[in-house]
Amino acid sequence: MSECLMFGMDCEARCLVAVQADEERVSFFVGTNNIKSDNQVNKLFVDAEGSRLLSKCFRHPAGEVRAIAAHPTMTSVLATCSADYSTLNGKFGLCLWNIDEDKRTLESVSHLEVDHLMHGLEWDAANNRAATLGPSAINLYDMENEPKLIRNVEIADDDEIHCGRWSPHHNGNMLGIAVGKNVCCVDLRTAGAQFRIGDAHSNRTLGIDFNPNLQHVIATSGDDGFVRVWDTRSTSEPLLAMHHHAHWVWQVRYHPVHDQILLSVGSDSCVVLSCAQSVSSEQNEMVMDEEEEDATIEKLQDGQLERIDEHEDSVYACAWSAADPWTFASLSYDGRLILSKVSRKHKYALMQL
Repeated sequence: MSECLMFGMDCEARCLVAVQADEERVSFFVGTNNIKSDNQVNKLFVDAEGSRLLSKCFRHPAGEVRAIAAHPTMTSVLATCSADYSTLNGKFGLCLWNIDEDKRTLESVSHLEVDHLMHGLEWDAANNRAATLGPSAINLYDMENEPKLIRNVEIADDDEIHCGRWSPHHNGNMLGIAVGKNVCCVDLRTAGAQFRIGDAHSNRTLGIDFNPNLQHVIATSGDDGFVRVWDTRSTSEPLLAMHHHAHWVWQVRYHPVHDQILLSVGSDSCVVLSCAQSVSSEQNEMVMDEEEEDATIEKLQDGQLERIDEHEDSVYACAWSAADPWTFASLSYDGRLILSKVSRKHKYALMQL
């Protein structure tokens, strides 16, 4: 593992997202969620030399940031799910902001009040729509100009929705969600379930992500410490199960290009980079050596590749950079963000150099 960069924020934080529209500079948004202090959205980015993490801080006047999403094509626009507990019952909202970097302010484009706490916010690049995740329902919004509710999908389950993720393979019509210990994919056109994985984890499924290259493969993480890979056409058993964390695994993310690589973070304060070569899109590829026809380039094996132990608190979020696919960030509850890179050894093995 190459040397990490580190930045510490003033408040507790759980929300992290890459600035998707910025393909030139490694940058991320972080939202804080302190119930007593003023909350912030921090834009973190790497300096021109690539040696330091810099920050621009913007006050978030709507309260705690419970979820955050970056506009897919505009670097100065983001959305947040807010929670303000200054009143007895609390106020909750979906907020759209324009960032004024010169004034260091978030300019409110829209603030839509809702009657429940939202657990997640996912912005779909295909159709400029966003989905918010409440305890028992998905709200789908048109994000053109300002959020407009398109559809409400009630989830008939005794447990709460914990997280969600858009499928990259269905033109923004399929949203995968974790409900209790189960996982399902909801077709937002019909409100029906495309697939369902029962008991994906022993108590709660905490994370979900879709394989970017294989339409029927997803990864999940849970409070049993496992990361599991599933074929959604046959869900009785996982394709692969990896147990590299000692406690709850809050998020799992596929590499945006090389689906052999999985990034996971957990309450054990660890960030783990794992290989799932045997269940990837390149599992059967054999690359012949240029000098020796019967020789093959050695491939990575299933299991843990790298482990980062630089955090001192539970790590709740991770994200790959939109500008550099070999760079990723992790965020722990104490407000510490660690920026890391895939080691050259593993990078070259993946690129078969």
